Formats: sequence, C-alpha cells, structure tokens
Amino acid sequence: MVSRIKICYTLLDFDSDFRMTPVKLRGFLAHLFTNIPEFHHHSDHSYHYPLIQYKRIHHKLAVVGIDDYADIIFQNISSLDHVTTETEKIPLSSIEIKCGSYQLKQVCKKYKFTSPWIALNETNYATFKKLKNSEKRSFLEKILTGNILSMFKGLGIFVDYKIIITITKFKNITVTAHKNKFAGMYAEFESNILLPNHIGLGKSVTKGFGVIGAIS
Repeated sequence: MVSRIKICYTLLDFDSDFRMTPVKLRGFLAHLFTNIPEFHHHSDHSYHYPLIQYKRIHHKLAVVGIDDYADIIFQNISSLDHVTTETEKIPLSSIEIKCGSYQLKQVCKKYKFTSPWIALNETNYATFKKLKNSEKRSFLEKILTGNILSMFKGLGIFVDYKIIITITKFKNITVTAHKNKFAGMYAEFESNILLPNHIGLGKSVTKGFGVIGAIS
C-alpha cells in the first residue's frame, strides 16, 4: 500500500473551446495514444479506478494523470499543439502543467462537486425517490463514502480509520452520459480526510463527471 501518489494536471487553453468537451478530448487522445490503454480506460478488469481523467478545471479543459500516469501525461501532453474532432482541427494556444503529490491526511475539509456527481444507478435511484427528504441526505452520504473508499482502493491507499462524510447541500440535476440520462447531483460536503483536489468520484469520471474541488 502507498501513502503518497503523484498527480499531474494539464490545463489546455484554446482560443475558443466551446466545441470541445471532456468526452471529445478523451476520444482524440485515445486515438492518438492507442498504445496506452489507460487513455481510453479499457482494461482487462471489469472495474478499476481510472488513472487518466478528462474534465474541466477552472472552466478549462484538463487531462489529469495519477500515480504512474502522472509522468505519462506530462511527457505526452506537453508537446500537444492541437486537438482534432470528427469535423475540425482546433489549435491549442497554451498548455499549463501542474505536477504535485497527494498524501493521505486526517483533517477536516469542505468540498463541492464542480461537475455533476453521478451517484445513483437505476436500482438505488428507485430507492432514493421513495425516501423522505430527511432520509435522502444520509443515503447519499453512504454512497459518497463508498465512492471515496473505491477511489482509495484503486489508488492503492489504505485508510485505517473511519471516513466521516456530511453532505451540507445537494441539488438534483439530469445529466447525459453514454447517450443515456442519469440522475446527477451538485453537492457540498465536509470530510474528515484530505482528498486529492479535482479528482473524480462516482460514475463516468473519465468523462468529466464527479469532479470535486476544495472550498477554502
């Protein structure tokens, strides 16, 4: 088990990126780097936590490389000068690269989802709808705790104390992923553990969902 992991954030700046999305960026890079399966998150395992993630950070498109993939992202994205979609070639005006590390720490922090958190599948959404408003918060807290534990397991980090999550705000929103509609959430929460900033939690994190940011 590890206690410290490397993370590389690459923020891509276009003159105009309204046509570009995390999903389109993932498609381009997966095609460009076909020899590195993690770019398109295809694995022999039925599930593993994605170590390359596509998202928006401070409104900019970003690619995040975690652990061994921090160096791979740094080496491969730093020389990128354009992104190609099905219909056009979009030049990059600049790339901002931030490399650092994350270490597990027991500390009280506040976070918010900066992109919709897909917390519910078809089965637990049906359960969620039947709950009283007073019960929904604790139901979501259990799911979020599970998402965090799955993330740590995927990163090879062992947590030897109880993770306590308190959701302070949440709002339902309908989102589309994999061409299907899902119940998403915007939420704010308090945690007794430090979490990697701009990491993804829940479903479809490779496509920009479930991004968290620390609230200062």
